[in-house]
Amino acid sequence: MRPEGVRARARAQVRAQELAASAPAPVSTSDVFETVLGNGLKVLIQEVRVAPVVSFMVWYKVGSRNESTGQTGISHLLEHMMFKGTPRYGKGEIARLLQRNGASFNAGTSLDYTNYYEVLAADRLELAMEIESDRMAHALIPEEEHRLEMTVVRSELERNEDNPHRALYQEMFAQAFQAHPYHWPTIGWRNDVEAIRTEQIRHHYKTHYMPNNAVAVVVGDLDRERTLAMVEEHFGRIAPGPLPPPVVTVEPPQLGERRFKIRKPGDTRYLMVAYRIPELVHPDNYALDVLGIILGNGKTSRLYQSLVEGKLATEAEAQNETARDPFLFVAQATAAPGIQLEDLEESLLGQADRLKSEPPSPLELGRAKKQIQASFIYSRDSIRSLAQQLGYYEAVGSYRYLDTYLERIAGVSPEDVSRVARAYLGEDTRTVGHYEPIPE
Repeated sequence: MRPEGVRARARAQVRAQELAASAPAPVSTSDVFETVLGNGLKVLIQEVRVAPVVSFMVWYKVGSRNESTGQTGISHLLEHMMFKGTPRYGKGEIARLLQRNGASFNAGTSLDYTNYYEVLAADRLELAMEIESDRMAHALIPEEEHRLEMTVVRSELERNEDNPHRALYQEMFAQAFQAHPYHWPTIGWRNDVEAIRTEQIRHHYKTHYMPNNAVAVVVGDLDRERTLAMVEEHFGRIAPGPLPPPVVTVEPPQLGERRFKIRKPGDTRYLMVAYRIPELVHPDNYALDVLGIILGNGKTSRLYQSLVEGKLATEAEAQNETARDPFLFVAQATAAPGIQLEDLEESLLGQADRLKSEPPSPLELGRAKKQIQASFIYSRDSIRSLAQQLGYYEAVGSYRYLDTYLERIAGVSPEDVSRVARAYLGEDTRTVGHYEPIPE
């Protein structure tokens, strides 16, 4: 969801381009077995016999969009607390047990979901299911552990506050969204996080962590029938609960450009421009994805050639960032030494505006589509990443989205790119942020 940063994305692009030379046939999820248990748990199973390894994931349909003012960051805090044990597994035992069995494991909280995963030897799959089913139903969330974990969470908050790029992103969301819960960061506002009580975390857990609000994904070297029986055994006994209240707040139309400036100690200027775009499943996002590549992905992009090669910026990128609800198309740049943000902004906006009247050339368009295909291949190059894709798209929409994505990208025309540029990259729907350093 959120961009990895220019350098990380550049490494991914190199790897993706290497993989593109052996691009497989169009993606199909026809081999994904889908079922729903009696308690409402959605189960996706895919046999991929490339190594004796499996990935097991549980995705809960709760993220920062499911929070309210005063309790921002509670989903992320709950994710931390899910590692603090159950009546069956004492403090630290889950991590020790998984490590002893050679598993890699982690968890993450985002705007729209929270997920937990294990990657381990195929003959250890049941261990992952035992752990995840137990903490779905029996997480303890002790008050003392909450107090101790706040040291870790405060450290994460400080890293966000001290990182200019993250600070700019955080303020961008706060300005671009004024009604919808995407307004606050996933980690939450510091004052809210400090004030959250343990009992509130337990209530959040009981409200959202239930089988009928979750997706279990299993991918790897497995037998489908045996795997399904295993899921039934460990998760089927967990009682469903009343579904959480839906998020009903819709961000009202933006009626004019918004601007903000951050002034903090530092030595580098940053620019960020964000435009409102529709929700993930909207058909215009295929052309917006292509537009993002043409405008700001890699050394052949228009922003790189105009800003970086033009000595106005040291880094520049653009990306169509989608989410379950309408989100943002983001363009950003790091000013070269001595360059004023006003000059950098003028050039960046000029490139965005140019696409409205000058469709990309066949060469540009073809190159962008190949980059998307390559990145898509790269995002599917491991058992874990295959499970990640299935779980993510099912959590925010439907995993069937994967079936037609590359086909829809292939169908984008030059005029489609200009059309969505005109429709979404307008002055009245953009938010502009400047990070202006001040002497320490």
